[in-house]
Amino acid sequence: MTAEDRIVIEFDAHDLKQLEEIFHAARAEIGQELQQGDIIAACRDLLVKARNSGAPNFVMTRLERLEELVAMVEDPDWQLPKEDVSRVINALAYFANTRDLIPDDVPGLGYLDDAVMVDLVVRELSSEVKAFRDFCSFREAESQRRAAAGDDRPVTRMDWLDRQRKKASEARRDSHSWLPWKRKSKSFLD
Repeated sequence: MTAEDRIVIEFDAHDLKQLEEIFHAARAEIGQELQQGDIIAACRDLLVKARNSGAPNFVMTRLERLEELVAMVEDPDWQLPKEDVSRVINALAYFANTRDLIPDDVPGLGYLDDAVMVDLVVRELSSEVKAFRDFCSFREAESQRRAAAGDDRPVTRMDWLDRQRKKASEARRDSHSWLPWKRKSKSFLD
């Protein structure tokens, strides 16, 4: 990809505030009557329609992140606390609104506003997304380790949290070493 092939959209604080207002207005418009299942179904429907419309790749790569956000809520092993589920669902509710800034049936650009909103939502939920991705990686590795040991228990969020606590404890212990000359990592001389 050359510099001529790239389009960069920069939002300043004013632009972001306007988009945030649009987001909140859209959320208020659908009200509280939509339940979690309705919102998730609307996100999936949006993805199907965008795929079938032939939306551009730069739009689809952003819209595909909706799947990850939905997975955060639905993953039985992750089990987000209620307040976090509520936060993610509130973010996804925008995509259940049938009125868009750019109507979805506008060829080539119809899903651009949705793609921008996905980027903003993912940015807002970045710590949750990062934790979920870390959990998914941990679950895969731990599941393989357990399977090799003949253990068929599912890997849960609590397993991941225990591992996070152990890593934090080890990091704290290593950083408070009373031997100031003790190296904390290997070098090429080892």
